Amino acid sequence: MATSPRKSDAEGRAPGLDRAIRAYWNERVHDTQLSDDPRGSPEFFAALDAYRLQKSDYLLRIVDFGAWAGRDVLEIGCGAGLDLVRFARGGARVTGVDVAQAAIELTRDNCRVAGASAALLEADGACLPFPDSSFDLVYCLAVLSFARDPAGVVAEAHRVLRPGGEAIFMVYNRRSWMTLLLKVFGTRIGRGHADAPGFRTYSLEEFAGLLSAFAEKRFQAERLPAASARDGGIAGGLFNRMVVPVLRALPDRWLRPYGWHLLAFCRKNA
Repeated sequence: MATSPRKSDAEGRAPGLDRAIRAYWNERVHDTQLSDDPRGSPEFFAALDAYRLQKSDYLLRIVDFGAWAGRDVLEIGCGAGLDLVRFARGGARVTGVDVAQAAIELTRDNCRVAGASAALLEADGACLPFPDSSFDLVYCLAVLSFARDPAGVVAEAHRVLRPGGEAIFMVYNRRSWMTLLLKVFGTRIGRGHADAPGFRTYSLEEFAGLLSAFAEKRFQAERLPAASARDGGIAGGLFNRMVVPVLRALPDRWLRPYGWHLLAFCRKNA
């Protein structure tokens, strides 16, 4: 028998943070000028997607977006819907939620441009409006590091998964080359959204503890240094032209454990 959505442990205890998070993402769900094409146009989304794949060049290698055809996929924190569209094109039945209405509107435009069908809802990942055992895959990248209640998001992901279902999570790695650079250069370099309310990084041990409800877990560090269109000025030029090439010249086995993105591939008990 399905249970009601979980009540977030943080619900009612941090209304100010909740408002700040929503306001931040409504304003900055897309804040990088990548093309002169009109917002919402096919060219606009193509530029946005190209930028994402340039920054996360591992994504198509480690996530099989076509493996979920005919199955139900939920993305928590769908952003602009770039990965949601990939799952839909692979034949999955997709649902996307986000705390920011601006993200839902952006994803809706992206789905329209791509000819993809998706159910889209403004919702907190820590209090999902779905019954138990609704999905075969929960996909949740770059959300837990910004969430008001990350433990609640994980608990809800586990609840809405079917027995034997899978989940993919990504957080930002505290023991990373990027963490070191942020300390040296400040948030002017490769900052992404490190200035977001509630932003946090995780050690591998903390991440594993957060995901303790899952029967199986496999961890992988990715996101090696890459030049960024976000970074300008003298500091940005130094990062893009000097720091990135020097770090990329290091042996992969030295650099990879300290990737900025820490991913977990999880499975719920059957």
